[in-house]
Amino acid sequence: MGLRGRKTYDNLDNTYFITTTVLGFRKVFAVHNLYYDILIDSLNFTRKKYSSYIIAYVLMPNHVHLILKMNESNSVSDYMRDFKRHTSTEVIKLLKRDKKVKLLNELYDLGGTGNYRLWKDRFDDLILTSEKTLKIKMDYIHNNPVKAGLVENITDWNYSSARNYYLDDDSVLRVDRII
Repeated sequence: MGLRGRKTYDNLDNTYFITTTVLGFRKVFAVHNLYYDILIDSLNFTRKKYSSYIIAYVLMPNHVHLILKMNESNSVSDYMRDFKRHTSTEVIKLLKRDKKVKLLNELYDLGGTGNYRLWKDRFDDLILTSEKTLKIKMDYIHNNPVKAGLVENITDWNYSSARNYYLDDDSVLRVDRII
């Protein structure tokens, strides 16, 4: 679901499957684990700020999938705005520090803003209305790194909630097992 209709359902205690993507599908997070750490720190911060629950996640080299449960007083749009704003600022700082000039040049002034841009403007979201759909989306998230050829087994990818659910490993990012 795009921006159309989001405000209608945005504050109704929903569970969402969310995808957000780096501009041009550039594999920014593959540069170094510190880039994934920025995503993790921001997810922890926004989870707390918006009293939300992270049910499942996968952090890929150029995109993120989440299953979030928002409480009725908070907006998924606000959550994603803050997540993307913070991660963009911190990733650009790290790219500058690491002197990743080629990547910085690719992210500069996309869309004529005169600034660096990391994320596509929008994000995709789907309200999950059944346990069956939730399970399908969790399986999709957990299989994403295997499908992309990054690992052979779903629990081999460090940046996925598959490790939380199948190995009881909360060392990277704690998930909220509310289902």
